[in-house]
Amino acid sequence: MMKKAILLFSLAILASCGNQDKKEVVSMLETHDHKHPHPHNVDENGLAPHTENTIHQYAPTVALLNSIYEGDFTPEQMVQQGNIGIGTVNHLAGELVAVDGVVYTIDAEGGIKEAPEDLESPNMTMINFQPKKTVTVENIVSYEELNKELQKYSTSKNSFYAYRIKGEFGYLKMASAHKVENEDVSLFEYLDTRVMYTRENIKGTLVGLFTPDYIGNVVIPGMHFHFLSEDITLGGHLEDIKFDKLQVEIQEINQVNLQLPQTEKFRNKTLKQGAAPKATAKQNGK
Repeated sequence: MMKKAILLFSLAILASCGNQDKKEVVSMLETHDHKHPHPHNVDENGLAPHTENTIHQYAPTVALLNSIYEGDFTPEQMVQQGNIGIGTVNHLAGELVAVDGVVYTIDAEGGIKEAPEDLESPNMTMINFQPKKTVTVENIVSYEELNKELQKYSTSKNSFYAYRIKGEFGYLKMASAHKVENEDVSLFEYLDTRVMYTRENIKGTLVGLFTPDYIGNVVIPGMHFHFLSEDITLGGHLEDIKFDKLQVEIQEINQVNLQLPQTEKFRNKTLKQGAAPKATAKQNGK
């Protein structure tokens, strides 16, 4: 039976008197069968140990930037690592969003389905979301404005921040992923082919994450949000947004666990680095 190695790459980001000290620690290397992801090692909420205040990142961003679009991360594993999440489906055949511990697929037109058990992902970010702060954000007229407003509530330039926004949105522009025809196409070329769609006065939930640029080859850098409608019929990767007044829940996060895929392509391809900061602007239509 094929075994799977998981590298837990722990980042401790300490802030004191205005100085940020970034410390990277390799915390654990373990081998297990990905089809049986330690069911005896979960708590009463179905979560694995050590998920508090931690991002679980399946596959580094740099893998997508090197056209690795196939992984082996399943919904069963995802929900053991967090209750919210954002990612994509193998071969980029749709986006993924996890809300309240349930993983959903988003097709190329924004349609929603609960993720099947046999689904696999090449890139997924899961968070055990436990917000420490709730703020009121008003008069948002663009994605850039939301980004700027949320930055006001960040106390560290070098920490991660997870967000959940529930309510009625005046306007959302979204995109999703469609299956790649050429597995070697660059991510940037592929992003130009996505179809955009919009909705007005729609209720739902946005979940997302801010990642600082210095670790952008591990987790997608900048602000990254996925949407799920209240009636669970529509979702997508957020491109633009408008709303009058909503509550935003915020959690600062200072650790990230990196799980490496064990697919043949990932194990054997030499990964080129240095393109990650461009990913944020490109995926958000700039």
